[in-house]
Amino acid sequence: MEKSKVEITLRNQTYTIITDDAPEKVLALAKGLNTMLDSLMDSGKLSLTQALVLCSLDLADKAKTYKAQAEKYKNEIADYLEDAERAMTERDRYKRELDKLKAQNNN
Repeated sequence: MEKSKVEITLRNQTYTIITDDAPEKVLALAKGLNTMLDSLMDSGKLSLTQALVLCSLDLADKAKTYKAQAEKYKNEIADYLEDAERAMTERDRYKRELDKLKAQNNN
């Protein structure tokens, strides 16, 4: 994908982002970040830099949590697939036994 320049504004400061992502995605991310910044800075006790550091830490924590959850789900799915494979193997074995018994009864 072609790189594009996207201008975002965070708390009345404009930043130019060069990205491979769609501009709409970057603007949506900036909007969400602005919402976070607004909630932190409404008290007037934090500078923009301090608020951005807190937002970064919060977002990094969420990313780490989501990554751990995704890994957990991935492992659970792998376990379910193994169980399903075992069940199908067992089903096939029972089917062969049933076919064998049916053949014996027909004789």
